[in-house]
Amino acid sequence: MSADWWRLLPDLTRREVRNRLINSSSGWLWLVVTPLLLLAVYGFVFGVIFNARVPEGLEMPFVAWLAVALWPWLAFSEGLLRGSQAILQHSGLISKVAIPRELLVLSTQSAVFVLHMIGYAVVLVAVQLLGTDLAWHGLPYALLVLVTLYLFGLGLGLMLAALQVFVRDLEQVLPTLVMFWFFMTPILYAEELLPQRMVWWLQFNPMTWWVEEIRSALFVGKWLPDGVFLGLLCGAVLALLVGLAVFKRLSPNFEDFL
Repeated sequence: MSADWWRLLPDLTRREVRNRLINSSSGWLWLVVTPLLLLAVYGFVFGVIFNARVPEGLEMPFVAWLAVALWPWLAFSEGLLRGSQAILQHSGLISKVAIPRELLVLSTQSAVFVLHMIGYAVVLVAVQLLGTDLAWHGLPYALLVLVTLYLFGLGLGLMLAALQVFVRDLEQVLPTLVMFWFFMTPILYAEELLPQRMVWWLQFNPMTWWVEEIRSALFVGKWLPDGVFLGLLCGAVLALLVGLAVFKRLSPNFEDFL
């Protein structure tokens, strides 16, 4: 794909962002209000009704512990689901314009991440104002971890977008699988609350590592990349390369199935 095509990516991403907000005259305001409302709902349901608690040794409200991990998951999961549908949703454009198809997936998932990162910034400020002292010097490292999460989601999104052209049932199955993945990730609960025989299963869930690294950065103040970060980076790059390879292998046959 030439450099000229890559220059289209920012324009396509902005178009996706506008499309997400165009149905509301106060769309940008909802970027601020919605995360706060969602944070209040999750905090009430899990912190008050279910009396969830943070891991031992951490003195903070449950809602703060939850929020730091929840928004990266929301960005990842929604980006994955929307990215997997990008080719089908732009089938008319593909048939009329000779555009690299991977740009459609990239722009869709990039727009989702941009919007959720705006919401994440709002949530982090709200958490700080509500009395939880975040380790802001760990924020640069947290951003690096989020970049690798974006690349990991992008690789999966490219692969699923290509497969969904040929296996339409994926559109019905993926939301359920993503929901199952969410509950298998220690976002709503701490690892120590699980029976010991089940804890080791979490280590096979890649999202466990991303969630824990982000919490380490913003709660403990971890600011230097280490072996764990190298593992996340390698996993993200591998997922991206595999996703691109599958996408390029299948994309020449898209028109026959769209």
